[in-house]
Amino acid sequence: MGCWRWFNKVLKDAGVEVTDKNEEKVEELIHRYIGEKASYGQCSSDWRKAQKQIQANLQMRQELVEKLKPLA
Repeated sequence: MGCWRWFNKVLKDAGVEVTDKNEEKVEELIHRYIGEKASYGQCSSDWRKAQKQIQANLQMRQELVEKLKPLA
């Protein structure tokens, strides 16, 4: 299972449909975003916890949506 599956709502907001062609890029982008935020202490490095934190934080959610839009 791809880590991106926990972010389906964010992907939908960004207009991104995950395919075999872009799955790796989606996972890489989400991984980088979570790693960056975790290094600043803004969210957990655990994907499941990070997903909940990003869903609850409108600013972080919007940042991730904007980063994902080019993959649409």
